[in-house]
Amino acid sequence: MNLTFLSGRTRLLTHLTGWSLVALLSFVLISSLRGPQEGLLRTLMNISFLFVLFYGNSRLLVNRYFETGRYVLYAGITILCWIGAAALRTWVELQLFGGSIFANSNPSPDGGLRIFLGQLLAFFLLWLFSSLYQLLENRHTLELRHQELQTRHAEAQLNYLKARINPHFLFNSLHNIYAAATLQHPRTADMVLRLSDLLRYVTYDAQAATIPIEKEIAQIRAYVDLFQLKNDQPLPIHFSVEGSAAETVIEPMLLLPLVENALKHGDLEENPEVAFIHITLKNTPKTLLFRVENSYNPKNKQKDSAGGVGLENIRQRLALNYPNHHRFTTQADPYKFTAELEINFTP
Repeated sequence: MNLTFLSGRTRLLTHLTGWSLVALLSFVLISSLRGPQEGLLRTLMNISFLFVLFYGNSRLLVNRYFETGRYVLYAGITILCWIGAAALRTWVELQLFGGSIFANSNPSPDGGLRIFLGQLLAFFLLWLFSSLYQLLENRHTLELRHQELQTRHAEAQLNYLKARINPHFLFNSLHNIYAAATLQHPRTADMVLRLSDLLRYVTYDAQAATIPIEKEIAQIRAYVDLFQLKNDQPLPIHFSVEGSAAETVIEPMLLLPLVENALKHGDLEENPEVAFIHITLKNTPKTLLFRVENSYNPKNKQKDSAGGVGLENIRQRLALNYPNHHRFTTQADPYKFTAELEINFTP
């Protein structure tokens, strides 16, 4: 429950408005019985007592004693202040006005007792309200702080995960270029240039919270081209995009690791005649479906030297950025591995 009136400038305006309404109501009621001059004096007296009691209890006693667990001390001070304030309020009214607003020209002998009992009841209700108000405000403040800490923790964790992607991505790319360089491949220079563009994306664009999905698509194509450059013959890698991606934004480096994983663990270079990688992206205003299928040789499984960063990294980032709004599944069939990611953009 987000009570915005309990914080900031809105809280101050709420308090001023509340006290102004109480003062106005008190003045109107008393003036109708005792005239405007006495109505003004009695209103000032009433507001002064109410103001001191309300904030003395809420800001001082509740925070200093009740919220620190000193309940007995709080109860003792509360009773003393409650009875003392009622007695002082009664004495002031008798001294200044000679009795209550309902007293006639011949006040009864027990008029002071009636005023005192009335003030006891009024101050008890005020004390109870101010205590509940302060406790509610404190709980709201703690909730905001807790949410802020959770947000900072999630941001720190996400930045850590992103930082782990970059070297993982870089190592795989450099490995491809190294393999081409050792064979003195004529396209090595082009591969270095493509890698430079990819690293620019990883270093700068990938630091943003979200990016247009078109940028991620462009980097997927660039990474596939980089992989293709080291081969004399085009490899069977098919990438299809369905739907308009003009207005869709996602977290950067969310789809590219799935393609990287398929290229690394697939068997394109071992069995180019039968191997394949199929990449499909289907985008609508409400959902994004990204599917990567690759063939692989179960007898020659490659190991992720970074400790399985790729897929587990994606799972953690999805849990942080799209909680309850995503589906990520992987399936390893004989000779085929499938990774499928679906994101629901509906609030």
